[in-house]
Order: sequence, then C-alpha cells, then structure tokens
Amino acid sequence: MDLYEYDRQDPRLGRNVEHDERSLAFAVGVLPRSAIKTVHWGRRIDILDQGTLGSCTGNAGTGLLGTDSTARQGLVKVDITAAAAAASQGTFTAGSYPLNEDFAVRLYSLATRLDEFSGSYPPDDTGSSGLGVAKALKALGLATSYQHAFSLDAMNAALQTAPVMIGIVWMNSMFEPDSEGLIPVDRSSGIAGGHELVVNGLDVDTGTYTLTNSWSTSWGVDGIGYLKSDDLKWLLSQDGDVTVPTWALVTPDPGPDPGPDPGPGTAVDDAQLWEVAKQWAAGKGLS
Repeated sequence: MDLYEYDRQDPRLGRNVEHDERSLAFAVGVLPRSAIKTVHWGRRIDILDQGTLGSCTGNAGTGLLGTDSTARQGLVKVDITAAAAAASQGTFTAGSYPLNEDFAVRLYSLATRLDEFSGSYPPDDTGSSGLGVAKALKALGLATSYQHAFSLDAMNAALQTAPVMIGIVWMNSMFEPDSEGLIPVDRSSGIAGGHELVVNGLDVDTGTYTLTNSWSTSWGVDGIGYLKSDDLKWLLSQDGDVTVPTWALVTPDPGPDPGPDPGPGTAVDDAQLWEVAKQWAAGKGLS
C-alpha cells in the first residue's frame, strides 16, 4: 500500500495518493488502437462547486454518477437504502438525495472514513483518494465494483463505454486554463497538491481529453477544461490513478437533456460499440 498526503497550497486540492497492490487484479484491459474512437459522455447534473473544502474526490464521484455511460443514463438523484445508510458510518440516512454539492460532501465524508489515511471529515478536512471514494460508492450500493486503468491506453479503452475518474498532481500552472479551456501543464511550475476530476470525453483526432471540474462554472469553459494526451500521460505518471466504477443498475428518473457537446467529441452510438466489441474479440483471437 502506497500512501501520500500532499502539502496542499490550495485547500480545494484534497486528492491524496492511495495505491493498493491488490488493485492490479482488477485492471481494465487495453483495446486495439483502431478500436479507440472519439467519445463524449453527456452530464445530467450541474457543475458542482466544492468551495474551499478539499472534497474533490467526493465531487468527482458525484460527477460520475450524474454522467451518461453505455450502462445507463446519468442520474440526477439516488436512493440510499436503510442497509446502505447503516454502512455509511453516519454520513447518510435512508432516503432520496439529489446529486448536488451536499451529496458530494457526504460522499467525501464517507470516503475519508474508508480510506487508509488517519482522520476524517468532519471535523478534519483530511482529503481522500480515488480508491477511497470508490469504496464509498460501493458501500452505498451505488457501484457493484470498480476497476483501475494502469496506462493511458487502458484509460482510452475504458472511455469507450463510460467516463472515468482520475487523480493527478495539480501543477501551479494549471489553475487558469486559456480562453478555450486548455489546461497548461508547466512541469517546472511546481506541485500545488493533488486533485480528482472526471474525464468524460476524448477526441482522437486532436488527442484532447475533456475534464469536468468541481470549481463552479467560473473555471475553464463553464467548469470544463481540456488536456492534451502528452500532458495527461505525464500527469498520470506522477503517482496518478484512474478509477472506473461498475454501476449498480437502476432506472433513473428522466433528467434534463445534457445539451450540446461543450467541446471535442461525440457520443458513442450502437454501431461504434459493436465495432469496438468485434475488434476486441478479433485481437483476442475470439472471432
């Protein structure tokens, strides 16, 4: 087990490093590069705002719940059962919860109790990890399991069917994306801390990833930023991680249409998914 708590220069940067060697048994597979297509997964909930709390892991987990995937439409609320509430260590009671900032903070609070770091929120804003919030999602019965992508190629494969959650170092240069939302990654600017975000899009033609943050719509382009593949690959090499929950299947209430794509990418259609499956099978000698 590798653990690391960042000396945060910004209180919002609450992602810590928690790597468990047992995660290697739950690795996302790699698809042939020809099977990797441009994708964009629509979000059904508003951009969140964690304020000055280091709850980025809970916000990223909430963002995943509210974003479409092949398994289901993104949710706008969740129901917590009595059994799940009992397992939540006092962070939830049984009932229905809209996927808003209050839910994200509760999810973060549970993650701080399930990760391997000392202390919990409240009273202490300890930060947490992608692994910790995945455990919290499973404890609440919202995810049945979770996997990990250990390379950019594996993350690209995971993105073909769902958005993912990444934990990365946050460089001082990354606080201010440019006018088009591109996040500048100056490797010499110094580490401000660690951060957790949702990756919900990939444009294969430009090698650009779409990231949804939890710093309100005033950050980036309406709360959305973009990273180039070389920059993201480097960030993940700096003790980064990619977490891919498997969702418990429920019937969502109809939510608002996610609206037009805010940046590079288009939604995957059935023909594309079938092509991915065929090419994966061929690569494994199963066709």
